[in-house]
Amino acid sequence: MAPKRMLPPSPPRRTLWMMYKGIEPRYRILLGMGFMGFSMFGLWVSDRLEKAYPPEADTRVTHVSHRDTAAAESSQNRTGS
Repeated sequence: MAPKRMLPPSPPRRTLWMMYKGIEPRYRILLGMGFMGFSMFGLWVSDRLEKAYPPEADTRVTHVSHRDTAAAESSQNRTGS
């Protein structure tokens, strides 16, 4: 029977934060600047797309006060709905 092969010990598990902290500081700064640049580019593109393709209708949600809700409910109750 062939002898069992010994596997090399597995490296210790590292969290994402540990791996990030293991990167040289200069490259961490460049990585952060790259993410910020990518985000700013995305905001710029979304503004351009919104100007090129405006929404068909105003779909913003407006605030309705409790007083307005109560008035609407009481008017519905008076009409018999």
